[in-house]
Amino acid sequence: MLPAAKSACRRHRGVALIISMIFVLIFSALAVSMAAMSDANAHLASNQHKVNLALAAAQSGLDCAKYAVSTLSLPETGHNFVSDLEAHAVWDSLCAHLCDMALDGKAVPSPSRFSDLHGCGDQILTSSMNFDSSGTDFTIRFYRYDGAPHTIKVRSIGTNGEAARQVNIEMKIAKDAKVLNYAIASRGRMWLTGNTTINGDLFSSWNRPEISPYNMTSDATVMGTINTVLDLDDIKDEGYQLETLDINDNPIFDEEGNRIYSEEDEVKAYHENINYEQPYEDMPGMDIADYDTDIYNSGLTSIPPCPEADKEVEYFPHASGDYSMPRDGTPSSTWNRRLNRHVYEDQTFTDARLPDDYNALFRNCTFRSVLYIDCYKSGSTKYNNVRFEDCTFEGTIITDVPQVFKWQNNALYFTGEATFNNESGIEEATILAPHFNVNLGNTNPAASEHNVLTGAVVGGIVDVRGNAQIYGTIISMCDTTAWSSGYVTNIGATLDDGGSETTELGDIGVITITPEEDKMLPSGIKSPIVIKPVNETYSEGS
Repeated sequence: MLPAAKSACRRHRGVALIISMIFVLIFSALAVSMAAMSDANAHLASNQHKVNLALAAAQSGLDCAKYAVSTLSLPETGHNFVSDLEAHAVWDSLCAHLCDMALDGKAVPSPSRFSDLHGCGDQILTSSMNFDSSGTDFTIRFYRYDGAPHTIKVRSIGTNGEAARQVNIEMKIAKDAKVLNYAIASRGRMWLTGNTTINGDLFSSWNRPEISPYNMTSDATVMGTINTVLDLDDIKDEGYQLETLDINDNPIFDEEGNRIYSEEDEVKAYHENINYEQPYEDMPGMDIADYDTDIYNSGLTSIPPCPEADKEVEYFPHASGDYSMPRDGTPSSTWNRRLNRHVYEDQTFTDARLPDDYNALFRNCTFRSVLYIDCYKSGSTKYNNVRFEDCTFEGTIITDVPQVFKWQNNALYFTGEATFNNESGIEEATILAPHFNVNLGNTNPAASEHNVLTGAVVGGIVDVRGNAQIYGTIISMCDTTAWSSGYVTNIGATLDDGGSETTELGDIGVITITPEEDKMLPSGIKSPIVIKPVNETYSEGS
């Protein structure tokens, strides 16, 4: 017999070989699995790359659509909205424009009709256009539904192989109303003083660098940006500064993150930023040629002249606290004007027209719907300098359109307690008075719901003092650069700023101005029709 140790060795002979084979099989399986996983990952990465390229192509198609729309010239309209008929004409013009452009050098088929779950409409499809050299393309579909002619929908589909991505956006057919993006838009200089808060951006096209376009005291606040057409270097050459900047022309902040102001700053009010070299894009509403208010001058009742015995003589500008005396005590043909005013007291006027050269004084009167104030368009004779004392306005004030700015002659002067509560159908404007001197000398002395002005306030120059809440844009549309110092849009008041109603500290009230850019531009202001992308409607997928 064999020894026990040798017998055990024979029984285990070949076990190592079996174990080795098992490990070989396991590692082979792992290698095969890893190779398969690597191939799958590479395939997934390739697919993801194709999807990303498809998405980039679709977004490029959207940019192409925006470019095509931006190069389309459309007519102007003087109404506050774009009619259905005008919207149909815009669609026809867009389709013709796309066909003429031949995007990417490829023909664009004629528009066609379609019907889907959302209704019937019109559409125009572009040919497939190359995004890059990797075989990535995109197509663009412009379409609209019969029930919503003012909305153009854009769908862009990008493809790479079998990968496809879709992006969408809506565009609105509307009036160009970019001026409403600002709380105050002025073609002259601007002063902000007193307890004034601006909840938005400011813009001035004043282009004479020797005089600062803005002067703001520390008690005012601008919750937005300040925009000027002037170059920062031009301002430095004149020896003044709008704001305190470091050697790199950046604002300086303290340890707590507060902007540092200097005594030399022309702008001492809190503000978010000052933007220099801002282009003046000829915004609608900033030129006298943009205005035609004849649309309001029909169906109105003319206010009769008052008895000769009721007329009163006043001067404008006048001595502080005394309308019957000229400022500085001496009448002057160049500095002030003697007015033989028609006087009306305790009356209510609805859809009324004030004939030219009345230079009326209204005391404790109420105005409903439209008050239209006439003057000669030529601006050479027959003006209307109108003073409102303690009056209530339940509608809109509209003026004729004088071609020349004469600040003493064509003026709207609000004194005492002016109460604004616009209940008319013209909600987009409180005052539409191009080339008039609009002087809100003292609105209600107590801040309340009675001194809320809604919609645009338009004048050649607009001054606001006292207490006022304005929900809309102030447009001072007169180009004042022809005058050496320029006339100033004055918001707020100090005792020595020339505000004739400001005689003591108690006269300085609280003013807030909040723009509402989604409001319509008032009828009477001509502006181009535009197709405006609504970025909030961007979406991906069907």
